Amino acid sequence: MNIGSTILRLFSERPPPEAPRLEPRLGAAAESRKTGDTAQLETAASPMAALPPPAPPEEPRFDLRNISPREFADVTHELYMEGTLSWDEFQMIGFPTELHPRYDETIGALTGEPARPDHPKDMLSRWEQRVEFERKYNPDADQVRIAENALAKLSWQTQPPVKMSA
Repeated sequence: MNIGSTILRLFSERPPPEAPRLEPRLGAAAESRKTGDTAQLETAASPMAALPPPAPPEEPRFDLRNISPREFADVTHELYMEGTLSWDEFQMIGFPTELHPRYDETIGALTGEPARPDHPKDMLSRWEQRVEFERKYNPDADQVRIAENALAKLSWQTQPPVKMSA
Protein backbone atom coordinates (compact mmCIF):
# COMPACT_ATOMS: atom_id res chain seq x y z
CA MET A 1 0.00 0.00 0.00
CA ASN A 2 1.42 3.36 -0.97
CA ILE A 3 0.41 6.94 -0.15
CA GLY A 4 -1.49 7.40 -3.38
CA SER A 5 -3.81 4.44 -2.81
CA THR A 6 -4.34 5.47 0.82
CA ILE A 7 -5.38 9.00 -0.16
CA LEU A 8 -7.59 7.64 -2.94
CA ARG A 9 -9.32 5.36 -0.43
CA LEU A 10 -9.83 8.23 2.03
CA PHE A 11 -11.49 10.50 -0.51
CA SER A 12 -13.44 7.99 -2.58
CA GLU A 13 -17.17 7.71 -1.96
CA ARG A 14 -17.32 3.94 -1.86
CA PRO A 15 -15.88 1.91 0.99
CA PRO A 16 -12.85 -0.26 0.29
CA PRO A 17 -13.78 -3.76 -0.94
CA GLU A 18 -11.62 -5.64 1.57
CA ALA A 19 -13.24 -4.11 4.68
CA PRO A 20 -17.04 -4.52 4.65
CA ARG A 21 -18.81 -2.62 7.38
CA LEU A 22 -20.60 -4.76 9.92
CA GLU A 23 -23.55 -3.38 11.81
CA PRO A 24 -23.79 -4.27 15.49
CA ARG A 25 -26.40 -6.90 16.33
CA LEU A 26 -28.31 -7.29 19.55
CA GLY A 27 -28.28 -11.05 19.21
CA ALA A 28 -31.00 -13.63 19.62
CA ALA A 29 -32.87 -11.60 22.22
CA ALA A 30 -33.74 -8.90 19.71
CA GLU A 31 -34.75 -11.39 17.02
CA SER A 32 -37.01 -13.36 19.36
CA ARG A 33 -38.60 -10.13 20.53
CA LYS A 34 -39.56 -9.41 16.91
CA THR A 35 -41.15 -12.83 16.46
CA GLY A 36 -42.82 -12.88 19.88
CA ASP A 37 -41.30 -16.25 20.87
CA THR A 38 -40.91 -15.89 24.65
CA ALA A 39 -39.51 -19.40 25.20
CA GLN A 40 -36.64 -18.67 22.84
CA LEU A 41 -36.14 -15.29 24.54
CA GLU A 42 -35.73 -16.85 27.98
CA THR A 43 -33.15 -19.36 26.77
CA ALA A 44 -31.28 -16.96 24.49
CA ALA A 45 -31.01 -14.03 26.87
CA SER A 46 -27.72 -13.95 28.67
CA PRO A 47 -27.03 -11.81 31.71
CA MET A 48 -26.00 -8.32 30.75
CA ALA A 49 -22.86 -6.83 32.14
CA ALA A 50 -23.63 -3.74 34.14
CA LEU A 51 -21.45 -0.86 35.17
CA PRO A 52 -21.07 -0.25 38.88
CA PRO A 53 -23.27 2.51 40.26
CA PRO A 54 -21.65 5.91 40.42
CA ALA A 55 -20.01 6.71 43.71
CA PRO A 56 -21.76 9.34 45.78
CA PRO A 57 -20.04 12.72 45.62
CA GLU A 58 -17.53 13.34 48.35
CA GLU A 59 -18.48 15.74 51.09
CA PRO A 60 -17.05 19.24 50.88
CA ARG A 61 -14.09 20.00 53.06
CA PHE A 62 -15.97 22.52 55.22
CA ASP A 63 -19.68 23.16 55.70
CA LEU A 64 -19.65 26.95 55.96
CA ARG A 65 -23.45 27.07 55.70
CA ASN A 66 -23.79 25.40 59.10
CA ILE A 67 -20.82 26.36 61.28
CA SER A 68 -20.38 28.28 64.53
CA PRO A 69 -18.40 31.53 64.56
CA ARG A 70 -15.74 29.87 66.76
CA GLU A 71 -15.36 26.99 64.27
CA PHE A 72 -15.33 29.52 61.42
CA ALA A 73 -12.40 31.30 63.07
CA ASP A 74 -10.56 27.96 63.27
CA VAL A 75 -11.32 27.18 59.61
CA THR A 76 -10.11 30.57 58.39
CA HIS A 77 -6.95 30.23 60.48
CA GLU A 78 -6.33 26.82 58.92
CA LEU A 79 -6.88 28.29 55.44
CA TYR A 80 -4.44 31.09 56.23
CA MET A 81 -1.81 28.66 57.57
CA GLU A 82 -2.00 26.48 54.45
CA GLY A 83 -1.69 29.53 52.20
CA THR A 84 -5.20 29.61 50.75
CA LEU A 85 -6.00 32.97 52.36
CA SER A 86 -3.66 35.94 52.25
CA TRP A 87 -2.94 37.95 55.38
CA ASP A 88 -5.28 40.76 54.30
CA GLU A 89 -8.08 38.28 53.62
CA PHE A 90 -7.50 36.53 56.93
CA GLN A 91 -7.56 39.86 58.78
CA MET A 92 -10.89 40.67 57.19
CA ILE A 93 -12.71 37.36 57.63
CA GLY A 94 -10.79 35.47 60.32
CA PHE A 95 -12.19 37.23 63.35
CA PRO A 96 -15.99 36.91 63.64
CA THR A 97 -17.50 39.74 65.67
CA GLU A 98 -19.32 37.37 68.02
CA LEU A 99 -15.97 36.28 69.44
CA HIS A 100 -15.21 39.78 70.72
CA PRO A 101 -15.46 39.89 74.52
CA ARG A 102 -17.58 43.08 74.50
CA TYR A 103 -19.99 41.96 71.75
CA ASP A 104 -23.00 41.96 74.11
CA GLU A 105 -22.29 45.56 75.14
CA THR A 106 -21.83 46.86 71.61
CA ILE A 107 -23.36 45.05 68.64
CA GLY A 108 -25.51 42.82 70.83
CA ALA A 109 -26.98 45.89 72.55
CA LEU A 110 -27.89 47.39 69.18
CA THR A 111 -29.36 44.21 67.67
CA GLY A 112 -30.91 42.88 70.88
CA GLU A 113 -29.26 39.48 70.46
CA PRO A 114 -26.51 38.19 72.75
CA ALA A 115 -23.37 36.61 71.36
CA ARG A 116 -23.68 32.89 70.67
CA PRO A 117 -20.23 31.96 69.37
CA ASP A 118 -20.87 28.21 69.57
CA HIS A 119 -24.27 28.22 67.83
CA PRO A 120 -24.13 27.10 64.14
CA LYS A 121 -24.98 29.78 61.59
CA ASP A 122 -24.72 30.30 57.85
CA MET A 123 -21.37 32.06 57.88
CA LEU A 124 -21.01 31.95 54.10
CA SER A 125 -24.21 33.95 53.58
CA ARG A 126 -23.00 36.46 56.17
CA TRP A 127 -19.90 37.00 54.07
CA GLU A 128 -21.94 37.23 50.89
CA GLN A 129 -23.93 40.04 52.56
CA ARG A 130 -20.70 41.65 53.75
CA VAL A 131 -19.27 41.67 50.23
CA GLU A 132 -22.45 43.29 48.92
CA PHE A 133 -22.16 45.90 51.67
CA GLU A 134 -18.51 46.54 50.75
CA ARG A 135 -19.42 46.92 47.07
CA LYS A 136 -22.20 49.35 47.85
CA TYR A 137 -20.72 51.56 50.56
CA ASN A 138 -16.92 51.22 50.57
CA PRO A 139 -15.11 53.63 48.23
CA ASP A 140 -11.80 51.77 48.72
CA ALA A 141 -11.46 49.41 45.75
CA ASP A 142 -8.71 47.40 47.46
CA GLN A 143 -10.97 46.50 50.40
CA VAL A 144 -13.73 45.43 47.99
CA ARG A 145 -11.28 43.30 46.01
CA ILE A 146 -9.98 41.65 49.18
CA ALA A 147 -13.54 40.89 50.34
CA GLU A 148 -14.49 39.44 46.93
CA ASN A 149 -11.36 37.26 46.80
CA ALA A 150 -11.95 36.00 50.33
CA LEU A 151 -15.57 35.14 49.51
CA ALA A 152 -14.51 33.29 46.36
CA LYS A 153 -12.02 31.23 48.35
CA LEU A 154 -14.60 30.48 51.04
CA SER A 155 -17.15 29.45 48.40
CA TRP A 156 -14.56 27.15 46.81
CA GLN A 157 -14.11 25.36 50.15
CA THR A 158 -17.79 24.39 50.20
CA GLN A 159 -17.50 22.50 46.90
CA PRO A 160 -16.81 18.75 46.85
CA PRO A 161 -13.21 17.89 46.03
CA VAL A 162 -12.28 17.46 42.37
CA LYS A 163 -10.62 14.20 41.32
CA MET A 164 -7.77 14.90 38.95
CA SER A 165 -6.82 11.32 38.05
CA ALA A 166 -6.86 9.86 34.57
